[in-house]
Amino acid sequence: MKSTYVLHGGLASVSLISGPSSNEPTVITEVAVQAEARGMGLGSEILSQVCRDADAEGIVLLLSVDPGPGGLSYEELGAWYSRHGFQGFQQNGPEDDVMVRLPQDSVKKTAT
Repeated sequence: MKSTYVLHGGLASVSLISGPSSNEPTVITEVAVQAEARGMGLGSEILSQVCRDADAEGIVLLLSVDPGPGGLSYEELGAWYSRHGFQGFQQNGPEDDVMVRLPQDSVKKTAT
């Protein structure tokens, strides 16, 4: 996976940190959409690309729900990540804000 994804001339970006082994999860450290581009679906577009690449490579994604200034609320952001397949969000405070997304092929194999 790439360590940075950028769309539309920098209006939306995602930064990631990968472990030294392909067996370790990749951590999404930031999902950013410039203020003038919010509400246009660019965040969903870029996060979907990251998720497709992770699925293709069998990579687990981790992130911490951390709303930025002027963006979605804590609860809204958790719900947004859930729509992209992340699980584990609890509203008990910052220590419980980690979410995980398993590669979709792994999820399908586990369910069958």
